[in-house]
Amino acid sequence: MNVQSHLFLLAFLPLTLILWRVSRRLGPRAPRVCLLLAGALFCGWSSPLSLLALGAEGAVSWLLGRWMIRCPGRRRALMAAGAAVLLAVLAFFKYTGFALSLTPWEGLLSPPAWLAPLGLSFVTFQQLLWLRDCYDGKGGEVSPLDYACCVTFFATATCGPITRVTELAPQLREPAPFSWDDLVAGLYCFALGLAKKVLLAGVFAGGADFGFARAGALSPTDSALTILCYTLQIYFDFSGYCDMASGMARMMGVRLPVNFNSPYKALSVRDFWGRWHITLSGFFRRCVYFPLGGSRRGMAVTCRNIMIVFLLSGLWHGAGWGFLLWGALHGAAMCLERLAAGRFSPPKWLAWLLTFLFVNAAWVFFRADTVGEGLALLGDLFRPGWGLPSPEFAAALPMTALSNALTFLQSVLQPGGRALIYWAPLLALPAGMALLALPNPVEQAEKFRPTWWKAALTAVCIVGSTLFFSGVETFIYANF
Repeated sequence: MNVQSHLFLLAFLPLTLILWRVSRRLGPRAPRVCLLLAGALFCGWSSPLSLLALGAEGAVSWLLGRWMIRCPGRRRALMAAGAAVLLAVLAFFKYTGFALSLTPWEGLLSPPAWLAPLGLSFVTFQQLLWLRDCYDGKGGEVSPLDYACCVTFFATATCGPITRVTELAPQLREPAPFSWDDLVAGLYCFALGLAKKVLLAGVFAGGADFGFARAGALSPTDSALTILCYTLQIYFDFSGYCDMASGMARMMGVRLPVNFNSPYKALSVRDFWGRWHITLSGFFRRCVYFPLGGSRRGMAVTCRNIMIVFLLSGLWHGAGWGFLLWGALHGAAMCLERLAAGRFSPPKWLAWLLTFLFVNAAWVFFRADTVGEGLALLGDLFRPGWGLPSPEFAAALPMTALSNALTFLQSVLQPGGRALIYWAPLLALPAGMALLALPNPVEQAEKFRPTWWKAALTAVCIVGSTLFFSGVETFIYANF
C-alpha cells in the first residue's frame, strides 16, 4: 500500500488510529492485535503472499534471538546463523538479477516479485539489530506478538527509520495515554512531510527525469540544474517520508528515532552522514564498523573499515555499479577528511560549499541507470555555452495540473504569458534551496504549540497533496 494514496490517507490511517485507541477497552493485547492486522494489511496489500516470506523470516529471527538470550554460550553460532538466513533472503530477492547479469545466464532466474516483502531491506536490518541486541544480552522480554508488531509497523515498514525492537516494542506494548498534543503535533508533522513528497519532490523529479534521459546531450546549464533537481528531489522525498513516519507514530503516542537532520547544512561528509539516514549510519557503525575494529588499529585499518562500510552501504541501496561507485566516493571522501584533519581547516562557508558540491556530484551515480550515463551528465558540465536554462527544461518542472494552469495563463496573458510559462517553474529551484534552511518538522513538533496559521498550513498541505496524488511515484527509498 502506498502511503501517498487516497486509500491510505482517507481510510487506512484514520481507521488504524481509531482502532488503536478504542481497542484498549477489549484488553491489553487488543491494540497490538489490531496493529498487527493493520501492519499485515499494509505490507501485504499489493502481494498478500509476501506475508509468507515475511512471517517465516520473522519467526526464525525471533527464535534465534530468544535462544541467544537463553544459551549465551552458543550466541556466536546463533548470531552467525541468523545473519546468514536474513542476508540470504535479502540477497535472493535483491541481488539475484544483478549477479546473473554478470554471467551468461542473465534472465534465467528472476525472484518472484509477489513473494518479496515490502521494505525488505529495512525489515532485514531491523531484525539484524534485534539479533545484535540479543547477542549483547540486551534483547529484553519481547513476545512473538511484540516482535511481529515491530516488524510490520506501518509507519516504518516502507522506508524506515531502522528501529531497535527493544526500543519500539515497549511503546507498542504499553501505549501512552491519548494526548491531543501528540495528535495535533503528529498531524502537523505528517502534513508537512506529505507536502514535501507530493508538492516539492514531485516538481524536482520532473527536472531530474528530463535531464537524466538526455545525459550527454545537455547544455552545461541544463546539466547543472538537472543535478540540483535530483539533489532536491531525494532530499524532499526522504525528508518527507521521515516526517510522515514520525508524525504517524506521534499521533499514536509512539516516538521514533530521529532519522533526518538537515543534512544539506553539513560542513563535511562525515557531518552529512551524521544527519542523513541517521539510523542506517548507526546500524553500520554497530554491526560492521565496530566489529571490524573501528578506528582503534591505526589509520590504514580505519580507512579500510570506512571503505568496507560505504561499499556495503552502496550495495544495500541497490544492485548496480552506480550504487557501488556512489558508496566508494563517500568512503574515499571520509578517508580524505580523516587524513586531512588538522592540516586543512577551510572557513565554514567554503566547507559547506565543498560538501554540498561533492554530495551533488555523487548523487549523479546514485540516480543514473548506468555509470556511463552518470559520466555523460557530468561531462555536459564542461561543454561550452553556459547561459539560461532551455525552455524544454523549464517546461519539464511543473506537474501536469500546474503545467495545464500555466498553459492557460499563457494563452490569456499573451504576449507576456510566454515569459510566465518559462520563468515561473524555474522559481522552484531557488525556493527549494531556501527551504533547506528551515528547521525539520520533527524538531518543530517537539516544541509544537497549536496556532491558527499552523492549522491552516496543515489543511493546505493535506488538501493540496491529496489533489495532486495522481501520478505521484512511490518514495525513492521504498525501492531499497
